[in-house]
Amino acid sequence: AYPFLLNSLGIIVVALLAGYLAERLRATGGRLELAEERAVAAERLATLGRVAAGLAHEIRNPLGSIRGSIEMLRESPALGAEDRELCDIVQRESKRLETLVSDMMELAKPRKPSPEAVSIAHLAKEVVALSAHNERSGSGDVKVEYAGPDEGAVALCDGSQMRQVLWNLVRNAVQVSEAGSVVRVKVSHAKRDIVLGVQDQGPGIPDEQKKKLFDAFYTTRTQGAGLGLAVVKRIVDDHAYVGVRMDIESPIRGSKRGAEFRVRLKEATS
Repeated sequence: AYPFLLNSLGIIVVALLAGYLAERLRATGGRLELAEERAVAAERLATLGRVAAGLAHEIRNPLGSIRGSIEMLRESPALGAEDRELCDIVQRESKRLETLVSDMMELAKPRKPSPEAVSIAHLAKEVVALSAHNERSGSGDVKVEYAGPDEGAVALCDGSQMRQVLWNLVRNAVQVSEAGSVVRVKVSHAKRDIVLGVQDQGPGIPDEQKKKLFDAFYTTRTQGAGLGLAVVKRIVDDHAYVGVRMDIESPIRGSKRGAEFRVRLKEATS
């Protein structure tokens, strides 16, 4: 009986070990596939960035001259109301071009993150305050509100890059939201994560668009070059080694429309 039991136990142990090894191989294969996908995406983005950088360089100098000239012209006391309105249009479009150039340069010359302890609450409130007074955030008839703690919510990330992520997400949310609606910037805790969310009041994102959403130059809007979200994804991917990741909920729970982008950061430990 003992040899039979030993043989049976041996078979069970081998079967369990084989199952464990197969699971480990599947997991390793999945990680390798993900790493390969990220490498291909990064190379494609870098190529697009190099092309964009050449265009940005050619645009930046004449754009600066245009903005400076319009600002001087607008100060003229002899300028009529209609001409002043035309100057305002040129200024707005110049700012839009400036944003496009900045996004191009960000794609062309990615900077390695320098993570440190950053108050996500403070960062979010700062971006919300700026978006209320800066046309670069989009249409003035969409409000941007903050929901979260007044301070704290300290996470590990590169502060300037995460500010760029939030700014681009807010700008995107404002552009897709309906007139008179509210974009909400939310900061909350989830276990040991700090969650930074941006909720819009747009039409929502169909499943077939979600995979393309972060591709450079992909856009469903008549305005915009489709670079802002590509910059967001690159920065989040560059922060993956400190546990930063992102997900999208669309439509918003309890609704048939809208979207919420959530960036999850690891809470900084003292």
